[in-house]
Amino acid sequence: METMTEEEALAFADTWAAHWNRVDVDAVVAHFAEESEMRSPLAARLTGNPSVVGREAIRRYWTTAYGEVTSPQLELESASWDARLRRLTVWWRAELPSGVTRASELMDFGPDGLITRSEAYYGARA
Repeated sequence: METMTEEEALAFADTWAAHWNRVDVDAVVAHFAEESEMRSPLAARLTGNPSVVGREAIRRYWTTAYGEVTSPQLELESASWDARLRRLTVWWRAELPSGVTRASELMDFGPDGLITRSEAYYGARA
């Protein structure tokens, strides 16, 4: 598969945010490669390891981590696409049970159009 265009990547970001607003973990995870890796300080806090490897492990992690979230009101603040790296970076804000959260996430895509690696960076609570 050819790399995504900027327009396609930004449309993907909107779809990704819509999936999270429905708390549709299955829809989010469907975009991950089988052996993908997801890194997050939340994963480190909940599992003792900042890295979760494999689509099914990521599904289980997110189902547990976001199980109590019913309406995150995730707002996509910005998105940026780097075609050379096949990297989409999104900045978002959401109202979570723990409070208003801001974050940046990067997603690296493989030649097949699936996410091979993602990493989340959480900012100060608003």
